[in-house]
Amino acid sequence: MKARFAFLLALLPALPAVAGDLDTRIGEKLFRRMWVSAPTVTHANDGLGPLYDARSCAACHPAARQGRPPDPDTPDDRGVGYALKLSGDPVYGRQIQTNAVLGFAIEGKPALSYRDETVRFPDGDTATLRRPVVTVTDLNYGPLAEATAISARIAPSVRGMGLLERIPEADILAGADPEDRDGDGIAGRPNWVAPEGTRQLGRFGWKAVHPTLHRQNSEAFSLDIGMSTPAYPEPWGDCTPAQTECRNAPHGDSPQYEGLEIPSTVIGLIDGYLRTLPPDGGLEAPRDTAGSALFAATGCASCHRPSFTTGEDAAHPALSRRTIFPYSDLLLHDLGEDLADGVAMGEARGRDWRTTPLWGMKRLAESDGKLALLHDGRARSVTEAILWHGGEADKARGAFMALPRNDREKLVRFVLGL
Repeated sequence: MKARFAFLLALLPALPAVAGDLDTRIGEKLFRRMWVSAPTVTHANDGLGPLYDARSCAACHPAARQGRPPDPDTPDDRGVGYALKLSGDPVYGRQIQTNAVLGFAIEGKPALSYRDETVRFPDGDTATLRRPVVTVTDLNYGPLAEATAISARIAPSVRGMGLLERIPEADILAGADPEDRDGDGIAGRPNWVAPEGTRQLGRFGWKAVHPTLHRQNSEAFSLDIGMSTPAYPEPWGDCTPAQTECRNAPHGDSPQYEGLEIPSTVIGLIDGYLRTLPPDGGLEAPRDTAGSALFAATGCASCHRPSFTTGEDAAHPALSRRTIFPYSDLLLHDLGEDLADGVAMGEARGRDWRTTPLWGMKRLAESDGKLALLHDGRARSVTEAILWHGGEADKARGAFMALPRNDREKLVRFVLGL
C-alpha cells in the first residue's frame, strides 16, 4: 500500500505538496517522468507534443548532467540532449523538433559532420580541432527561411543551479565591464531579460537567457517536450501559426490542473528537486595551487571567476551563505567568430556566450580526449576547448599556447580537478 501511495502521489500533481525529502523524491520522479500524448485516461500524464524533442527531462539531462552530440560515425545516433536552436523561423519557430506524436510528421533531423583543423603550438606541438558542419535533413514543413540561423546545442548539466541562483545580483554585476574600462580586453556584460515584463539578470542557459531555474525549466517543457506551464501556457509548444494542424491537435490542458498540462505544483516540485542537487565539484577550494596560479596567470580566471558566496535565504537555508567555486562570472563574453552561432537571445549576440561553470570537471577527468565540451560538444578535451576560444579570450588562448608543454599539462590537470 505504501508503494502504491508513493506512486499515486507522484502521479497526481493535484495532491498537496508534502514537506521535506518526499517533495524532493516526487520532484525527481517527475524529472524522470515519460510524458505521453493527449488524450489519455490519466490526465496527469498527457500533453506531449504534438511536436517535441524529448519525452522527459532526464532524456536530455541523464542523471541531471549534460548531453552529447551525435557520433557521425554511428548510423542513426541522435546524441543525447542535442537540439538545433533557430534564430526564429516563420514556420519552424525557435527549435527543430525531431520527434512527433502519432499522426504528425517530425520537423526534421540534424545532420552533423566535422572538418579537422590542425593548430600548431609555438613549441612545435600540434592539436587537431574538429569544426562542426550542421544541417537539417528531412524537413517536412518546407524549407527553412533563408535568413534562419541554426545553432547546435547540447543540454548542459543542471547540477548546482540552486547555488548559482542564490548568488547576489550585485556580486555578479560587480564583475561586469562592458566598456572594458580597465583595458584588459575582457568586457563581461550582463544579459538583461524581461520574460515577465520585469527587467531581470539572466543567469542560466548557454547565453544566460533565463533569470531563474523556474524559467529555464518552464521553457524546456515548452520547447523540448511541447507542454504548457504557467510561464508558457500554450499547449502546442513551439508550433508556429503556420503549423495549424499542430496547434489544433488534442492537448492535455485540464481544468483540474489550472487549465495547463504542467501545473504550478508539478513545475514547483521539479524546481525544488533540481535546487537541491549539488554540483559534481566546486564545494571545496581547489588544492592545486600551482595549477591555480597558471590558470590565473594565463588570464583564464578573468572570466572563469573562481568563487562566490551565496546570499542569505531563509526559505532555502542549505543554500545560504555558502562559499562556492563554480569558476564562472555568469556574464556574457564575445568569444569570437569561430564559436559564433548567429542566434541572439535577450541582449546576447551571436558571438556572445555565458562563461560556462567549470565545476564538475573532476567527474569527467578520465574522459579527457573524448569529452563533449562547449555549447555544441565539439571539443573532445580541455585543450581543444581552450583553443576554440577567441574574441575576448584571444589573449588567454595565446598565453596558454605559449606555455611550455609541462605547464600546459599542469593547467589542464587543474581544470580537470575542479
